Amino acid sequence: MSSHIPLPKEKHHKSKLYVTRSSLSSPKAEHIKAIETHPLNYRLSIIVPSSVKTVQQTLAKYIGPYYHVSLKLSDLIEPGFIANYVRRNALIALSRNRFIDADDVFAIDGRGTLVLSVCKDTYETLGLAGSQAQFPLRRGSRFIIKIDLLAEFMDPMKKYYQRVRSRFDAVFAEPVEFLMGYYDAQSGAPITLDLPGASAVDPQLTHSLSKGVSGPSVEHLLDGQTDTWNEQAQAAFEWVGLAVSGSPVVGSSWSPSSACAYQPPVSSPPTDFSIFTVTGMLCAKAISSIVKEVLESSSNIYVCVWGFEDAPISWKLYEHNYYTSGENMYAQLYAPNKNSCLTFQACGAWDAFS
Repeated sequence: MSSHIPLPKEKHHKSKLYVTRSSLSSPKAEHIKAIETHPLNYRLSIIVPSSVKTVQQTLAKYIGPYYHVSLKLSDLIEPGFIANYVRRNALIALSRNRFIDADDVFAIDGRGTLVLSVCKDTYETLGLAGSQAQFPLRRGSRFIIKIDLLAEFMDPMKKYYQRVRSRFDAVFAEPVEFLMGYYDAQSGAPITLDLPGASAVDPQLTHSLSKGVSGPSVEHLLDGQTDTWNEQAQAAFEWVGLAVSGSPVVGSSWSPSSACAYQPPVSSPPTDFSIFTVTGMLCAKAISSIVKEVLESSSNIYVCVWGFEDAPISWKLYEHNYYTSGENMYAQLYAPNKNSCLTFQACGAWDAFS
């Protein structure tokens, strides 16, 4: 079941929420694809019954330092850099303190693609082939360039590589500040990044306990589509967001009032929940590894992941931009006893994934 229906381009003025049901045992593993094709993430929250005691140990396996690094763009295409970091494992990078609707923004997606989202003046000066951004403030004012760093044409002896190198040296002569993470390509476990001048930053981990809380009933949503299914699904999505933000409206003592008429979704029996939140640069493969391991020792779990607002891409290398918000986040509701997962993908108004 999926509501991933694209709107006509002239109506791309509202944020979108897509819901997909997937089987946990299906070879297609759509719930895992939703995680692993969203490379630029800065926050992960997991809600589990408090009886599950293994989450912190699992997080420790897959969450580790990321780095502040200052590099020229031409450094990213050095043969040694590509061989030692990009090709060998998963390198993720995003330019720091740059805004996707105002600045030139750069990223590496963890699979070897360098993405440049640049303004018109930079694009014309750079002289490399790209495509017009779908959602600029003014048509033709922004362009996207994607370079496969692992392709044969990035051999230093090839003309294309030489062209890219000469244009990077000419146009991007100054170093760029990056957030950068280096991870095992198979598990997502962190690997030390031994670049000169790299400054390690530890992600922040918080843990809270919510007692007597009734989480949304995933089983109820999976039993079939009713006339109110859309409203119930949206209410479940909202509950996850409220829970991870510590809102009192999901507490056991909450009741609607004239000040706030929030109504909780159809709920499971009250239980005590542990909420773990990690903030920093996070590897998509690590997130999927964490989810798989937590599912081995838990009943229903809820997962929420936020992407960087100023990332040039969201899912599957699709263009991401900023309108009234740079929203690109997702939530997942897992029901192992139903062998199912509901994935909610929230896209901002200017996100080409939709």
